[in-house]
Amino acid sequence: MRKLISAAWILIASPAAFLLASGPATAADQVIDAFEAAQQTAWNAHDANAYAATFDEHADIITSLGWHWTGQAEVARNLGDGFKVVYAQAHLRVSDVQVRTLTPELALVTLSWSIDGARTLDTGLPAGEQHGLETQLLQRRGESWRILSQQDTAAAAPVPAPSPASPQNPGQAAPPATTFPATPPPVRRCIVARANGECLIYGKPKPAPAH
Repeated sequence: MRKLISAAWILIASPAAFLLASGPATAADQVIDAFEAAQQTAWNAHDANAYAATFDEHADIITSLGWHWTGQAEVARNLGDGFKVVYAQAHLRVSDVQVRTLTPELALVTLSWSIDGARTLDTGLPAGEQHGLETQLLQRRGESWRILSQQDTAAAAPVPAPSPASPQNPGQAAPPATTFPATPPPVRRCIVARANGECLIYGKPKPAPAH
């Protein structure tokens, strides 16, 4: 499930870094594995403070909705709001963790995640399974690591490709390719919002009304 790539990240000021070669997992890589597992455990325990403690005090976080959070306190506050209702029974799964060693003190981590069990705030109905990709820039802190920067990108469910014509029946045409209907995009529903109206978490989109 885990892939290790010991290569350089894009360092503009240090092009020689691209000459780093792949190598076996090191003790530092194993510590990063444990770090990622601990972060997942904190999320699944719905412990916003423990999850936020994995970040630097001034970390930059870009959520899958495009919001910019800064530091442990903001992560703990916003995620804690989500754990009260929307993610109260939700479960996080992390997979395909990849580590790139930049320097002895810095590492780039990419991973895939999925969340199930989330519910909408307005109806309490299942919000549907969510999927995404995450990138973290980690800095070594003694025997552990802290997240300096994290960015999440929501991933849509893949659309299956049409089946080709059968070799046994060459005259049978392949099904038509999938096309997008000429309808407006789904309307997103806000399920967790602050008092000032800023939406923190969106639920499962509602289909837009036909015209």
